Amino acid sequence: MKFFWVGTDKRNHIPYGINVNRAVDLRYANRMNAYRIPNCCVVDMKTPMEVFFPDILIEPFLMVSEEVADVMEMYTPKTFFKTIYLLETESEIHATYFMPFVEEVECLSEQTKKSRGGTELLDIVLRTEAVADKPIFRVAGYTHAYLIVRLDAIESMLRRGIRGITLKELTVI
Repeated sequence: MKFFWVGTDKRNHIPYGINVNRAVDLRYANRMNAYRIPNCCVVDMKTPMEVFFPDILIEPFLMVSEEVADVMEMYTPKTFFKTIYLLETESEIHATYFMPFVEEVECLSEQTKKSRGGTELLDIVLRTEAVADKPIFRVAGYTHAYLIVRLDAIESMLRRGIRGITLKELTVI
């Protein structure tokens, strides 16, 4: 059973300054408080001269493209989504994303390496019993969206041509 930590490839010219208008309150970007976020939000962003919209944006909160959302619904039917419209008013560039509220799982092993303050994960090691039947989930207890995807689910996403992501294989004990 292989799992991957999925992130946004920051080597691309991706949007930045997302949510400076605070359309989405980050305190509520979890399953428990999702009802406090409107079903559709217009969120400000800034774009570089040549912008690339990846299929998964991790910061400032988790957002996915329609293709990724479709796969998430297949593998984790209990996942629900809010629609996020990214808009840069000056250039009128826009993109539609979906904010998934996936299950958050207490899954970290004692061998997981954390930053000095313990707020950031440097090397994730998963516990087998916690993740055995979980195809897509977030690590519980962190404001940063640590998105973990099982091999079969990530292969399904890649077959659909998703782009702009990074993958790091994780150790499972």
